[in-house]
Amino acid sequence: MFVSMNWIQEYVDLSGENIESLIKRFTLSTAEVEDIIYKGKEVQGVIIAEIKSVENHPNSKKLHLLKVDTGSGIVDCVCGAPNVEVGQRVAFAPVGSHVVGMEITEATVAGYVSQGMCCGEDELGISDDHTGLMVIDSDAPLGTDIKSIYAIDDIIFEVDNKSLTNRPDLWGHYGIAREFAVIANKPLLPLSLTEPVYSGSEKIDVEIKRPDIAWRYTCVGFKNITRKLSPTNWRIRLFYCGMRAISLLVDITNLIMLEMGQPTHAFDGNKIDEIKIGTPEENCKFTTLDNTERDITTDTLLIKNATTPVAIAGIMGGLDSEIVGDTNSVVLECANFDGVSVRKSSSRLGLRTDASARYEKMLDPEMTVTAAKRFAYLLQSIDEGAKVAS
Repeated sequence: MFVSMNWIQEYVDLSGENIESLIKRFTLSTAEVEDIIYKGKEVQGVIIAEIKSVENHPNSKKLHLLKVDTGSGIVDCVCGAPNVEVGQRVAFAPVGSHVVGMEITEATVAGYVSQGMCCGEDELGISDDHTGLMVIDSDAPLGTDIKSIYAIDDIIFEVDNKSLTNRPDLWGHYGIAREFAVIANKPLLPLSLTEPVYSGSEKIDVEIKRPDIAWRYTCVGFKNITRKLSPTNWRIRLFYCGMRAISLLVDITNLIMLEMGQPTHAFDGNKIDEIKIGTPEENCKFTTLDNTERDITTDTLLIKNATTPVAIAGIMGGLDSEIVGDTNSVVLECANFDGVSVRKSSSRLGLRTDASARYEKMLDPEMTVTAAKRFAYLLQSIDEGAKVAS
C-alpha cells in the first residue's frame, strides 16, 4: 500500500519534523516500510503559460507551431499534442527547466525552433495520461511555478501489506495518521464531515436478506450533480497512491477508501430503484465493471436492483449500473460485510480488489455512516449544487 505524506499531514501537523526519521520510527513501531519515493523531485522550473496562437506545421500532419506567453515574453514552441487550442493555459517547460527524465533545451524540431515544451501530465509524473496537454484549471498569473499550485512534491512510502493483516484500521491514511500522531506526540485532527440534509419523504428501499453476512448497509442518494472531473490535486493524489482517476464520483469513492479504509460504491442513481442484498437462488452469470462475465454461485452475496444483480458485495460493481459521462444522480453504498464471505467469494471468482482486500480484514461497522458523511462533504465541497435526494 502506498501512503502519501502530504495526505497524512492533512490530519496531523508534522511541520518541523524529520519525515524520514518518522517513517523509520513507523517501521519500528507499527508496520514494515518497503520503500520511500520522492515524487516531483525531477520536475523543476515548469510554469503556467498561455497559448496565444496555433498554426499547422507545413510539413507535418501532427505537429503545430505555437506562440506561447510565459508571463515574461512570447516564445516559439513546436507541439504534437492533438488537443492544443488558442487560449489554453498549460504547463510549460521553458529552456533550462526539467521534466521527468530530461532537461529542456532549445531545439530544432522538423525545421522549426522550439524554445520549450508544453507538457502532458505523464511528462510531469502526475499521471500516465499521454493523450494530450495538461490544461491548467487555475487562474494564477502566467509564469507561476506549477508546484505552487499543485501538490506535485510529495513523499510516498510503501507499506508491506502482510504487516497490516491484523490491523484493518491501518488500511487507510487516517488510521496511519493516527499512528504518526502518537509517534510525533501531535494531536490528530478530525475528518471534515457533512451531515446529509434531506427534508423530503423519498427513501431508498433497502432489504437485507442475509443479515448473517451483510452486517450493515448505509445508503444515501444525491442528485443535481453537474461536475464530472475531479480537481487536479485529487487526481494526483490517487495516482501517487497507485490508482487511476476516472470521474468525480468514482474518484471520491476511491479517495474515501484510501483515506478511511472503508470501501464505498457509487451506483448511477437513474438505474437504481430498490436494493436487495442476498445470495441468488441458483447459479447465474454477471458482468462486472471490468467487462468480464463471472459465474456466480448460490453462496455469493449480491447487491440487486430489485431482482437484477448490480454488484458482487464487497468485491466489484456491475457494468450496467456504472457511473457514465451523463450521470447526474448517484446512490451511494457504504456497507459492512462478513470478511470470511468476501474472502471466499473473491477466491472462488479469482477476483481480488482493493475493496475485497479491506473487507477481508473485518472492518468496523460504525465506519459506514462516517463514510457517507465524508462523501457528502467531498462532493458538496466541489459541486455546491449537489443535493441529497433520499
